[in-house]
Amino acid sequence: MTISDIVAIIAIILSPIIAVVVGELLRKRNFEKQRRLEVLHDLMAYRDKIESNEFLRALNSLRLLFSKDNELKKLLNDLYEATHKRDRGDIEPQVVDNLIVKIIKHVCDLEEFRNITEEDINKLFKKK
Repeated sequence: MTISDIVAIIAIILSPIIAVVVGELLRKRNFEKQRRLEVLHDLMAYRDKIESNEFLRALNSLRLLFSKDNELKKLLNDLYEATHKRDRGDIEPQVVDNLIVKIIKHVCDLEEFRNITEEDINKLFKKK
């Protein structure tokens, strides 16, 4: 048995293993991307219903999906504080709305939707 025969046998054995590992990594990456886009969709779709289960689930998911982004953590903490102040009547509801827009904009930036502005996000919704 020559060295080329040994290399061929190793290649035959390793090729399917490498293909499975690469395929699994791609599947996981695509699943995570899909999940992040679903959260962004829920943030935008339920922005005017911030007490809804869908919106709250999306906000809570942000902490998990983007756990390494300190700016987003700060925005989420600011929103948490602002909603409590709004409920007590200490600040205007517009402050909360503005923070939500900033959060959505930041997530769009993280997902590399660079051409979306805060004004665009505001225009997507009709205020009641």
